[in-house]
Amino acid sequence: MTANDYFALFGLSPSYALDRDDLTRRYRELQKAVHPDRYANAGESERLMAVSQAARINDAFQTLRDPVSRARYLLQQHGGNWQDEQTIQDKAFLFEQMELREELEGLHADRELAALEAFATRVRQLEQMQEQKLAREFADLMHLHLVQGRTEIQKLMFFRKLREETEYEINAVLDEA
Repeated sequence: MTANDYFALFGLSPSYALDRDDLTRRYRELQKAVHPDRYANAGESERLMAVSQAARINDAFQTLRDPVSRARYLLQQHGGNWQDEQTIQDKAFLFEQMELREELEGLHADRELAALEAFATRVRQLEQMQEQKLAREFADLMHLHLVQGRTEIQKLMFFRKLREETEYEINAVLDEA
């Protein structure tokens, strides 16, 4: 197992679109092959190698199963850089972000569960639509536009974070009841 590329490690072609069940099946097969029990009677260096391989398989699996991490990995594999503090330049999206944040703040103040749940549903739909946009942006890796790809990743990250914050608000209201 010498593959440095996460996709190659799992025997997959680099692609944003992947079958998560297939990835999980391949992950389990690889983990089974390097499981520490298989090396119980091996020498120290072989056991350490198995532990190292298991850690690498875990890192690769965590990266590839998550849409944002997978896209960031592909972006970096194709020459793009990633910095968490990058800002989005899309003014229409920035305005949409601001409106959604203000709406969540209003819902936080009102503490109405039905309204929060409706907002959460809408945010999940926006997140799913953004994931589809990301899939289209990363469909042709040979012609990947690095700046646009990075922007689409940032948008998905925003919707994910907003969904998590909304779910937090829903749980807070439920805890108060």
